[in-house]
Amino acid sequence: MVLKNYNSQGASVTFGTSGLSGKLLSASGVEQSRDAMEITDLGIAANGAKRFIPADIYDTGTIDIEFLFSSASALPALDAVAETITITFPKATTAGASATLAGSGFIQSRSTPELSVGDTMKMSCSVQFDGETAPVYSAGS
Repeated sequence: MVLKNYNSQGASVTFGTSGLSGKLLSASGVEQSRDAMEITDLGIAANGAKRFIPADIYDTGTIDIEFLFSSASALPALDAVAETITITFPKATTAGASATLAGSGFIQSRSTPELSVGDTMKMSCSVQFDGETAPVYSAGS
């Protein structure tokens, strides 16, 4: 199998209900986390190690997205219900399918475009995955 370059060109983000779209400039990685619960008891000998077990639940994570913005576009609504957000990764092979990360979430914060001489307008938003449909990664081919 011949792999393409390990770059980000061709990546995209889609919002299933609102149709929010734009020319994607960047998308942060989605960091998910699971707490560790300490279960160290007094029976542990001096100089022994603390003991931990994994928590039963985890944080589904957030993603920060930046788009080119056109004044003909609507800003993402902060009061919108959760929707399916799909991150599509670039293809790993020329004939293969793209990997995706998809789950339900909502816009947690957004910024309006900055306006300056000689620069493009950019809009950014933060998406919180809501845990109803946790993000699922599907490998490409």
